[in-house]
Amino acid sequence: MVKNFSFGFSNDDIEDAADYEQPMDVGKPPSTLEAAEHAKSTLVEPRRHTLQELLSTLPSKISYTTLRITATHGRSITLARRELFDIRAQIMAEDSGEDSTLIAGLSADDVTPSVYEGGFKTWECAVDLARLLLEEYGEEEGVRWEGCHVVELGAGTALPTLTLLRLTLAHPSSHPVRFTLADYNAHVLRLATIPNLLLTWASHTGLLEASDGDLDITPELLEDFLQDLQSRNIFFDAISGAWGPELTRLVKEQNAFCGDGSVLVLASETIYSPTSIGVFTETLLELLSLPPGSNPPAPGSTANPAVSPAATTRALVAAKRVYFGVGGGVDEFLTVLSSTDGVAREVWATEGEGAGVGRVVLEVRRELRG
Repeated sequence: MVKNFSFGFSNDDIEDAADYEQPMDVGKPPSTLEAAEHAKSTLVEPRRHTLQELLSTLPSKISYTTLRITATHGRSITLARRELFDIRAQIMAEDSGEDSTLIAGLSADDVTPSVYEGGFKTWECAVDLARLLLEEYGEEEGVRWEGCHVVELGAGTALPTLTLLRLTLAHPSSHPVRFTLADYNAHVLRLATIPNLLLTWASHTGLLEASDGDLDITPELLEDFLQDLQSRNIFFDAISGAWGPELTRLVKEQNAFCGDGSVLVLASETIYSPTSIGVFTETLLELLSLPPGSNPPAPGSTANPAVSPAATTRALVAAKRVYFGVGGGVDEFLTVLSSTDGVAREVWATEGEGAGVGRVVLEVRRELRG
C-alpha cells in the first residue's frame, strides 16, 4: 500500500512572502520501497495535450489571487494564479466517483506517490526560481533572449513559466518562443497550469482589475487569448505523465527548438523522493541533449553539432537541501548526477538569510567528455 505524505506548511498554499520562508518538513514520510513498487505498475503514460483541449473544461468563471515576485535588483512583477478553493470547487463538481486521481487533490496529503504529485499548490522553491528568472531575464528594456524552448518539469501552478510569459508578453522576442509544460497529472494541467497562463495573459492585457477576484470565461475570451499568443510567436503545449524516455520523445517530437537553438529546462521541488531522482536526472539530461535534425559537425571538428555559437542549453533546478523524512534532496541529486555527463553549480542559495532549511537553485549543463 502506498503511503501518502504531507509537507509541513501551516497554510494550504503560498499566499505571501511569509509563507515560503517556512521550512518544508514531512509529517508522514512514505515507504520508499512501497512507493517504488507501486510506481512500476501504475505510472501514467505520457500524453500530449493542446491548449484548446485543456481550456475547454473551464467553468464560466474562475477565481484568482495574485503573488508579487521581487528580484534582488528591485524589479517586481505580479502574477495571477487560480485560487486553490476554486480548483477544489471544480473538482467536487466534476467528481463522479469514477476517477480517484481527480479527488486525490482534495485530500489533506500534499502528495500521493504515483497518483497525485502536489501540483495544485504553489511551493516555495517555485517562488525562488521565479525570482531568479526575473533577475536573469527581466530588464526594463526587454527580455534577454532571442528565441528559446522552455520546458518546465513538474509544472504544477507554473510560477517560473508564468514569470517568463509575463516578460515575453511585455517585450516580445524577435524569434518564436515555445513553452512545454509537463506535469504528472493531466488534471493539474487543465485545472491549474493552463488557467494560470490565461490569467497571466489577462493580467497583461488589463482584464484583471483587482489583486483578487473573478475572470469571466467566454468563448470570445479564449479565442482572443489563443490568437494573441500566436500573433506574438508564443507557442504552448502540455504533456501529462511520468518522466522518462517517452516524455522526452514527446518534447522533442515537434522539433520545436526555436530561434538560435536555446533550451531552458526548469524544475522546482522535483527531487524530494529518492525513488524518482534517477529517472528525473535521466529525463533532465536527455532534454539538455542536442536538438534533433541538426547538421553534423565537419570532420575533425569538436563543435557541438546541434546548437549555434549563440545558443545556450541549460537547466535550473530549485530544491531544498534536504527533505526531512523522505530522503531526497540536493546531495542525493548531485550523487546521481556525478555518474553522468551532467555538471551542476549553485547559482542561488538562502544561506545567510536565516530562512531555516536551506534552499538552492542549481544550474545544470551537459559536459562533453573525451
